[in-house]
Parts: sequence; structure tokens; C-alpha cells
Amino acid sequence: MKKITALVLASLCLFKLSGCSSDNEAADTADNSVQYDWGITLKAENVTSSGLTLVCSQSGGENVAQLETGSFFVVQKKNKSKWKDVDYIVKEDEFGWTMEAWEIPKENTSKWDVNWEWLYGKLRSGDYRIGKKFTNFRGTGDFDNMIIYTDFSIE
Repeated sequence: MKKITALVLASLCLFKLSGCSSDNEAADTADNSVQYDWGITLKAENVTSSGLTLVCSQSGGENVAQLETGSFFVVQKKNKSKWKDVDYIVKEDEFGWTMEAWEIPKENTSKWDVNWEWLYGKLRSGDYRIGKKFTNFRGTGDFDNMIIYTDFSIE
């Protein structure tokens, strides 16, 4: 009986340590408790109800190695001064984020066209923000992630 109890407790500990995670990266979209100064600023341009152009500038920063991002983004809507993820119009198991590692050039600007109509539909008027996950990659197993946001409005 002691062996079974010990085995169950060990299994529960391993389960807790490994965590229960899904492929939904939106779980990472709460305001970051740790903010790094990587010199990244985002700006939204050409905003429509179905997308925008995201301008990413990098200048300066602290402890910056190789900055990367991928296809993942999240859109949140402001509701009573709190940010809430916009609901998907597709089921989470019907799409996935690809794992690119688009390098962010230092002391330079990059632009991406973002179309969210396939994921969120056309957005109604309101105050929103878009977040992109960035990685400061220093080497295998040596990196930090952070989601950086920029606000925009739809009239």
C-alpha cells in the first residue's frame, strides 16, 4: 500500500511539474510580469477591420543577442479599462501557429502585414491592441520570451 501511495504521489508531482499546456499561445497573453528592455517598439499602420501593417523597430536595448519572432499574434479588446482576448471564430484545434524564427535586425525596422479576418473575423469599432511574441535567443536553451503590444483603434 505504501508503494502505491508513493507511486501516486510521485506521479502527481511529475504531472504538476510538467504542467498542463495546450498549443494555444493565447494563454501567454496576459500582461508580462517581467519586461525586458530589448529596444523593440511596435506601431500599427494601415488599420482596417480585417488587418493592419505592424511596424517593428529595434534600437538599443540591454543584453540583446539575436531577436526573433514568428507568425503568432494575439488581438485583445479593451473593455472597461481591461484587456480581453478577442474570441476566435475558428476552433482552436482547427489551426496552428507555425514556428518561424524571423530575425529582427538590430538598429533597423521591419514591417509585416497582419490579416486576422480568418481568425477573428472583421473587428467591430473599439480600442484594441495586438501582441507579438519575441525571443531574445542567446544559444541553445538560453533565451527569453516576451509579448510586446501596440494599441490601435477601429472607427
